[in-house]
Amino acid sequence: MVPATVSVHRLSVDDVYGMVAAGVLDEDARVELVHGVLVDMVAVGPEHDGALAWLTKHFARVESTRWEVRVQSTLLVAGGYLLPDLALVEPLPRTQQPASALLVIEVAQTSQARDRDKARDYAAADVPEYWIVDLAAREVTVHRSPLAGIYQDVVVYADGDSVRPILVDAPPVAVSELLG
Repeated sequence: MVPATVSVHRLSVDDVYGMVAAGVLDEDARVELVHGVLVDMVAVGPEHDGALAWLTKHFARVESTRWEVRVQSTLLVAGGYLLPDLALVEPLPRTQQPASALLVIEVAQTSQARDRDKARDYAAADVPEYWIVDLAAREVTVHRSPLAGIYQDVVVYADGDSVRPILVDAPPVAVSELLG
């Protein structure tokens, strides 16, 4: 017999860190804490890795004292944490994790729906700009101007277009070059 109600016990970031410290969860586990629930991240392929490497080089070659490049690194959000493929964050002491970013980029090979859902979390964290690089559709969807957890401006860029970050002093990204 199935119970009429099911209790869900939500986790905090500290709970997850405690699980790692106790050996319950492997420290290399590819999981995100989404609204208190641990969610496995999808496996990535060579196209994903290639696009992420290109983006990392593109932004890392720019010297800035205002921001630094974080690759698949923790970003604290309400109800948990996400591991964006790339985030440009204000410099912090090494022992601190950012709770926002100037720009977040997710590369989607098979995770398009999930990455679209993350837009709400990034907007709620006041990330001013969120890009989804859709490898299958060969386009970059740029979300800007978060307000009350929703991005007000969403524009899709395709082959032949270039995208320039709004708050980051970096060269524009040519979509054709990014997608190879």
